[in-house]
Amino acid sequence: MLILANIGLAQLTTTNPDTVCYQTQTLSQYTVASIGAGTYTWTVPACATITSGQGTNSIMVNWSNCPPGLITNGVSVIFTSPQGCPSLPINLNVLIYQVIPTITPIGPFCVTAPCVSLAAIPVGGVWSGNGVVGNQFCPGTAGPGGSTITYTYTQSGCSFVATTNTGVSPQPVLSPIQHN
Repeated sequence: MLILANIGLAQLTTTNPDTVCYQTQTLSQYTVASIGAGTYTWTVPACATITSGQGTNSIMVNWSNCPPGLITNGVSVIFTSPQGCPSLPINLNVLIYQVIPTITPIGPFCVTAPCVSLAAIPVGGVWSGNGVVGNQFCPGTAGPGGSTITYTYTQSGCSFVATTNTGVSPQPVLSPIQHN
């Protein structure tokens, strides 16, 4: 939740945008302190939806349809007094935050191959999947067949996921040498 300061009829534009995770289904709440009877008129861009609170001093917004990037004046509110006098707008920039992790491909492997280090950009994420041990892929642990490796990178409360597939081939087995 972001609470904007009670500034009455003064003008405020934030210099630090609110950060919203790209394609999140989590609603964002925006509030200004109540300054009495009257109507609050909120605006958001067409890609966003005010799900509740229009006309009040607090709204809930769904940003899931907005593209990544900075939305200047992404949230704006005007208060209109019972006498019909409007305030100056209060504006808030909104950053729709997206990171696209990139995994360095690996494999294919023989089941007897040694573990290999996993690499992705940006660094600092968490690896998971069949055959993943820490930040390594171990073909012997994975066993023969296909393996999906997942990399989850989290920053500013947002999580972004990338996956890659690799294969592990079984070790060939020879029959005993026959002497005739």
